[in-house]
Amino acid sequence: MGERNASESEEHLRLKRLAVVWAQAAGYPIAAAEVSIPEFQFRVDAAAYRPAREIELRWDEQKQKRRRISVASLGVTAIFECKCSRPDYLRDAASLVKTRDRLESLTARRTQHEELLKLHYPSIRNGDSLFPEYETFDFDRPGCEAYGRLMKEVRRLSSRLHAQTKFDRLTQWRAANLHFLVAEPELFRPHELPADWGLLLRNGDALELAIRPVLHETRATQRLSLLHRIAMAGTRAANAHLGITFDEIELTRRASGRWTKGT
Repeated sequence: MGERNASESEEHLRLKRLAVVWAQAAGYPIAAAEVSIPEFQFRVDAAAYRPAREIELRWDEQKQKRRRISVASLGVTAIFECKCSRPDYLRDAASLVKTRDRLESLTARRTQHEELLKLHYPSIRNGDSLFPEYETFDFDRPGCEAYGRLMKEVRRLSSRLHAQTKFDRLTQWRAANLHFLVAEPELFRPHELPADWGLLLRNGDALELAIRPVLHETRATQRLSLLHRIAMAGTRAANAHLGITFDEIELTRRASGRWTKGT
C-alpha cells in the first residue's frame, strides 16, 4: 500500500488504508499511500487518480439541455490527509475561538444555501464520479451571488484558522482537483473543516462521505505530475512487498548496461 512511518500509529495507518480503499471504490482505480509532492515539499497520506471518460454530458444553461463535451484527457486527481486526534488537526489557541464561532454560523447558512440550490438547479452536478453519491456540485453559477459572497467569507475565515498549515497550502496551490480530510468520528465539528475540503469519516471498517469537496481546476502538468508520483509510491510499495531492495535494482541496472553494450 505504501511506506509506513516509523512513528505512525495503528489508528493513522488504518485511516490511510481505508482512504486508499475508498478511493478505488469511488471510481479512482489508481491510488497509493505516502505520495510525495516535491514541488510543494509535502507528502500526503494518500492520493488517487480517475482517468477521464472520453465524453460526458453537461448541462447547457443557454440552450437548457444537456450536451456532449470532451473531457480533459488527464482525468481527476484527489489527495487525502488522515487525522486521528484533535491536537494533531487543529491548533488550540484562544485567539481562534471567535473565528471558529463565526465559521460555525456561516457553515450552517452554507448548508441551507446548498440544499436550496440542489433543489432548484438539478443541473449543478459536476459529473466527476461514476457514482452519484460521490459526485461533487458546481454551486458557483449566475444568479447565486449571495452564495458566492457567503463562500468568500467562509474561505477567508478558514484561511485564517488554518493559516500556514498543510491544509491551507495544499488548497492555495491547487495540489489536486479534490481534497479530502479523513478522520475519526467526533474528531471535530464540520465548520472546522478547511474550506473546499471534503470530509470522510470512519464508520467501523469503512469510510463514509460526510461533506463533499469542491472540484478545483488544476494545470494539466500538475495532474500528470501527481499521477507520476502515485505510480512511484505504488512501485515503492510493490518493491517492499516483494522484498526488492535498492541495491538489487542498482546491480541489475549495471548488469543491464553491460548486456546492452554487448548486443
